[in-house]
Amino acid sequence: MRKAFFVVAALMFLDTIVQLYLAAFGAFAESLLGEDSFAYHFINGYFILRGLSLLAILFAALARAGKNTVWLTVGIFALTWVQMLVFVVGGMLTGAGPENPTVPGAWAVATHAVTGLLIIFCCYWLMLRARRLDKTGSVARPADAAQQPAATV
Repeated sequence: MRKAFFVVAALMFLDTIVQLYLAAFGAFAESLLGEDSFAYHFINGYFILRGLSLLAILFAALARAGKNTVWLTVGIFALTWVQMLVFVVGGMLTGAGPENPTVPGAWAVATHAVTGLLIIFCCYWLMLRARRLDKTGSVARPADAAQQPAATV
């Protein structure tokens, strides 16, 4: 299970890089394709990344990765929902939408990029933890393990 957890975590991290590329593609191809230019970005984020994060939760629990690592995977899954809610809540609060863009709406929706960077960072951190778990059997760093008191018999 540890190897499977590492593979899923690595795929998640790589998919966040793909997601960033698809966002850039959508931005630069918008004049050519219109709103459809972001379709790949939407599909990847809504289905692939979210599906991989659900698998990561499952494999982290099955690999006994520890509660902090499991909560990290849950946090990544929650952040994928925050990514979508940024548009919904930002539009509701500012009255903005695709047909009615506003400056406050743009400020609100711009947090989508910051949340995306947070997801990339968390996926990288998760991948490092999963690799450490696969190699050593523990997600704790060697320095952390050395600071823990030895068990008495």
